[in-house]
Amino acid sequence: MKRLRILLCDDEPLMLSWLQSVLEPDYTVVGTAEDGHSLIAAAQALRPDLILTDINMPALSGLDAVRELRPLLPECRVIFHTSRSEPEVMVAAFLAGAAGYVIKGSAQSLGSSLRTVIQQVHDRDEAVTIKTKRPAMV
Repeated sequence: MKRLRILLCDDEPLMLSWLQSVLEPDYTVVGTAEDGHSLIAAAQALRPDLILTDINMPALSGLDAVRELRPLLPECRVIFHTSRSEPEVMVAAFLAGAAGYVIKGSAQSLGSSLRTVIQQVHDRDEAVTIKTKRPAMV
């Protein structure tokens, strides 16, 4: 199985560094961004398998950035990691195209939760790929 290529986005540089250190043993972090505009540019340039982004950021929110990216990179999966726990924000995230949603908490639980959600999204994508492959014509 190939290593997932992940793009990280958060307006807190310390969070980006921590996320990268937690995820790199199992995944390839291809880049980081600190706002929605930078996220769009980096995603188009790097073409990651998965984007892990915060919602609240300066200039352009993670939600708005993902809304812009969905038609440009339909194969890329998005997981939001945020402190926002309001149901209406969660609904907006999934309507924007999220494949997963993780609420920020303690460092240990966040790392574990992120790895679990990333693996579930990846496994779900693998299952869809297997189901949609057509049998070879003989």
